[in-house]
Amino acid sequence: MVSGRLSRCRLTFGLIAVLLFISSLIGCGGGGPRIVKVSGMVLVDGQPLNLPQGVQAFIQFVPTGARAASGEIDPTTGRFTLTTATPGDGCVVGQHKVAVIIRAMVGTESVSLIDERYAKPETSGITVQIDGPTDNLQIHISGPLKNLPPGAIQPSSEDPGIM
Repeated sequence: MVSGRLSRCRLTFGLIAVLLFISSLIGCGGGGPRIVKVSGMVLVDGQPLNLPQGVQAFIQFVPTGARAASGEIDPTTGRFTLTTATPGDGCVVGQHKVAVIIRAMVGTESVSLIDERYAKPETSGITVQIDGPTDNLQIHISGPLKNLPPGAIQPSSEDPGIM
């Protein structure tokens, strides 16, 4: 009897070991949507974004049914890198609506330097398909950028949510 139980325990242990080995080969995939590294450049009328000092710019990618990704746009080069969960991890694979936010503090008011439609993914008219990692994605917007009076730009917050 003890021998029979011992055999069943060995069999059960063996099956568990085999299942663990197979699952380690297959992998769990994290259970969520696949995230790929994405970076690129924002172009205004075909030219890389070039903003005055003190102006902040952000980009947001919004997929259907998954977490959005965002990133700060370098004001002098137009380059951005997306983040979903950890810095620079990218965005989920699939179709995205895109928002571009370029704002400056003028006195006590936050002013958009581009057409306000770009600030919301639902109204920007920009969609992109992300199928895999990329470091040369181009996002095109139309200008012109609004001119601000010299000295009008105030230091701004690094939090895009308060602009």
